[in-house]
Parts: sequence; structure tokens; C-alpha cells
Amino acid sequence: MRHTRVIWFAALLLAVSALSCQRRPLELMYQPTVRTIVKCVWKINAQTDIDVHNKPTGITLYFFRDGQFYNSFTTANVDSCEVQLEKGRYKMYMISQSPEEFWKMEFDHMTDFQGAETILRRNDVAWTRSEPDMTVENPEILFAGVADEFEVTEEMTEEFQYYYTRLKRLRSNAATKADNNNEEVYYEEQVRYHTLTIPVYPHNIVSQLWITIYSGNADVLKSVRASTSGMARTFELTQNTTGKEKATQVMSEWRLTMDDAARRVGHIDGIITTFGLPNGEVPTVQRDSSLNVSALLVDNATIANYKFEVGDKIQVLTPNPGYRNLYRLIFGSVEEPSITPPDVAPEGGSASGMDATVSDWENGETVEVPL
Repeated sequence: MRHTRVIWFAALLLAVSALSCQRRPLELMYQPTVRTIVKCVWKINAQTDIDVHNKPTGITLYFFRDGQFYNSFTTANVDSCEVQLEKGRYKMYMISQSPEEFWKMEFDHMTDFQGAETILRRNDVAWTRSEPDMTVENPEILFAGVADEFEVTEEMTEEFQYYYTRLKRLRSNAATKADNNNEEVYYEEQVRYHTLTIPVYPHNIVSQLWITIYSGNADVLKSVRASTSGMARTFELTQNTTGKEKATQVMSEWRLTMDDAARRVGHIDGIITTFGLPNGEVPTVQRDSSLNVSALLVDNATIANYKFEVGDKIQVLTPNPGYRNLYRLIFGSVEEPSITPPDVAPEGGSASGMDATVSDWENGETVEVPL
């Protein structure tokens, strides 16, 4: 019996000893991942990309592994951020800020790499209710970028973890740290070498629409508002193109410039943000779109309405810095103004400057001027 107890006690000690050999600090536990640095390059050239001093305050990254949504997170590290990725083949895209921070746009299908899109919110403006398309908000600035597809292999995870765990072990041994400087430098270099770096190039998906209208009797213009139909309502984030849904956008801020005071000829300029034309279209005569303009005159009673068929009159020009495209529309010229509103007397007998921003107008006499 004593002999049996001795054997049992020896076996117990051996088992305890074996188990104690398997204990490791938690940070040294093997993880089948590779440290991955996502590096955002915010400026490629000065014309179409964001200036380095005007970067957003945050970004959201969306990862897809082996064709399925994997993970997403929002970070304030807009230049370079670190993630740990398992073995798999990855796709990734990013947007500036997070979907909850935009109030003029909604986001849909964000966990579907092919279908991710942003949508302009509805904007119910009373004077545009007769428009053929839904009236929407004008977009806020939004940067998006898509990384090249990349792969994390099992070999990559093993190599990274090999050097990473040894580096952590060296650093945790404070008593011998002074004697391990060269070895530590070696493992630091290996960890950096085996860290995966993924570049992504964010760009602004939002364009501008700039409209100029030359007018006779330009000094009778009190305030102007306009709506343009046939514009894109959606933008497909990973496909880098506009969607098929159409919408009407409102232009309510205009500036008057007098070009020939003696002839009372001037022009008005309005500019808004836009996704552009639907389906990635370019201007053609087949495009069914129009620009409806209403001008409140200085008598504060007369409203002159104008309708322009746009079609292929839109030019796509070199964009202003930081924007995707510049869509340009010019109607008329100093020699041949495209509109001439009625020559009315100012309310109260004295003229006042043109309002830049439109307020609600009361019903007044409407003078239709066909073009």
C-alpha cells in the first residue's frame, strides 16, 4: 500500500511539473494574426485631392474577408492605424468620419462590398413640388478610398508571431534588458519587416455644379432660386461612380455681377455641391434634364419664371482643388443675355441690392418668359 501511494504521489508531482511548464504570460500567447497598418495617403496632386491641412478628424474602415464582411471600426488616426488580421483574402474600403455624422446623406449596404452606397436625403421644398424627380439635399464633403485586394497567409501569421513573441519576451525580462540591446533591435526590425502595410488613397466623391445666367435689366433682380432635375441621388462608394437614381437639387444662393451698367446687363452665379450625373453619365443631347429658375424682382411682387433645357449644355471642366469634377453651365453672354425680366419699379421707390440667400416668397404676379 505504501509503495502504491509513493507511485501515485510521484505521478502527481510529474503532472504538476508538466502543467507548470506550459504557463506563459498572457501577452505571449500565440495569436494567428498579422499586424496590419492601413496608411491613408491624403494628397497625390494639388488639383483633385484634399490638402494635407484639411484632413477629416476621423475615418471608418470596412474589411471583407474571403468574400464576407469581416469587421469595421471608426478611428481618429486618419493617417495610419493598426489592425490585427487573420489568414484570408481581404478587400477594404474607407470613408471619412462615420455614417452617423452626416445629416444630408444616408448610407446603405455598407457591409456589402459591391453595394455600399451613400444616398442624398429628401428635401421637401414647397416651390419644387412640380419637379419630375424627388428633391434632395446637396451633399456634404465625403472622402472615400478602396485598397487593392490583399492576402494574409498562414505563413505570414506564423513568421510575424515568431518574431513578435520573442520581442515581447525580451522586453519583459527587465533584469537582462541591458545585455539584449542588439538582439532586441534585430527582433524590432523583423517585426517591422513582417508587418503588412496597406495604402489607401482617399478622394472626395463630391463635385460642384456652377451655373451662370446672363440677364438684361439685371438691376431689377431682387432674389433668385433655381432647381435642376436629372442629377444623381446616389454614389456607389467602392465602384467610384454615381448610381442610377435621379433627383432634383436646389440652388438658393446666387451672386449678381453687373457687366455693362450702361446697358443694364449683368450675370448671376450659383454654385452647389453634387454627386454629378446618374449612372456615371457624361452630358449628351439625350439627357432629359432641365433648370427651372425663378426671379423675384425689386418690386417685391413680380416673379419671373424661366426654364432651360440642359441636355448636353453641361461642360465637365477641371475641378476646383479638392473636388471630383466641376460641372459648368453658362446661358447667354454680355452681348446676348439669355433672360430679360420685366422692367419694374423698386418697391418704395428706391432700389436695393440683390439678396444672396432666398427666403420664402409671398405669392405675387408671375410673368412667364419662354426660352
